[in-house]
Amino acid sequence: VGTGSTTTAGKIEATNDVVAYASDKRLKENVEPITDALIKVDKLSGMTYNWNKTAEDLAGYNRDKRMVGLFAQDLQEVLPEAVHPAPFDVDGGESISGEDYLTIQYEKVVPLLVEAIRTKERLIWQFQVQEK
Repeated sequence: VGTGSTTTAGKIEATNDVVAYASDKRLKENVEPITDALIKVDKLSGMTYNWNKTAEDLAGYNRDKRMVGLFAQDLQEVLPEAVHPAPFDVDGGESISGEDYLTIQYEKVVPLLVEAIRTKERLIWQFQVQEK
């Protein structure tokens, strides 16, 4: 806390809020809306799953615990800013395994979901206006 960036191979639990970066409008430039949000969301698959043996062997992930998520490769096609190398597979910017495993920064998916909801609401409103 209050130091340069670090990584951890373990679990981090917080008993209070976790705050990162800044969202202040005054600190942003080159702002562009997320376009085709519904089409992008339609390319994603939400699922529940268990880690496989490879994940257990490489990263120590618990195969018995049920998880929820998306496929990083699917998200990378529509929102690459939210996909990064998996921390367990990176050393000095290079893939340790040579497989280039990926992870998702899930908080960065929220703006895409917001735009998809807004788009759908506009389409519903337009449809209702046309019906009158």
